[in-house]
Amino acid sequence: MKGRKHLLLAIMLLEWIALLIQLVLHFQNTTEEILEATLRFFSFYTILTNILVAVMVTTIYFSKNDGKSLGFYYRPSIQTSITMHITIVGLIYNLLLRGLWWNGGLQSIIHDVLHSVLPLLTILYWWCYTDARRVKYTDIFIWLVYPFIYTIYTFLRGTYVKWYPYPFMNVDEFGYTQVIKNCGFVALTFVFFSLLFVFLGRLKRINVF
Repeated sequence: MKGRKHLLLAIMLLEWIALLIQLVLHFQNTTEEILEATLRFFSFYTILTNILVAVMVTTIYFSKNDGKSLGFYYRPSIQTSITMHITIVGLIYNLLLRGLWWNGGLQSIIHDVLHSVLPLLTILYWWCYTDARRVKYTDIFIWLVYPFIYTIYTFLRGTYVKWYPYPFMNVDEFGYTQVIKNCGFVALTFVFFSLLFVFLGRLKRINVF
């Protein structure tokens, strides 16, 4: 199982380092007060989901029973859910947002790590080491609570502070009709990939290298 530990270590180090650097860059480039700047940092779905991945792999890596605990992050359904969410992070960024946030330099590297490298490594870990064969399609309802709450929070906060973390959610710029359409498309993407991950999880075998 050395391969498993090495992969967990790689994801863990990349996650925490990238998140820390992103936090520093965020504060270097903001003009907001510290409280608002902090709230905005943690208002990005990318940041929240990468934190979930970081906590998951850190918990599993330091487990003394090789990940066989019945704890929260060891549950195949939870690992599959987090993997699905980080997959969506990568897809939305690379298909819709990459051209909007070209900063060059270190920021571009961190964007690629958080939106491309880490999603791929997390998918690799899930495919090789998560026993998702018993994950149920009904689990999807639980998985979708996270993006649903995030969306409600973003709209409520955006209405108050007139700021939205992602352009396609900006009601002030596009209006409610277009934003609802945008979010509907994203919601369908979540449902599709949730179904896909459950389906693939029931097909795959678990590696032991």
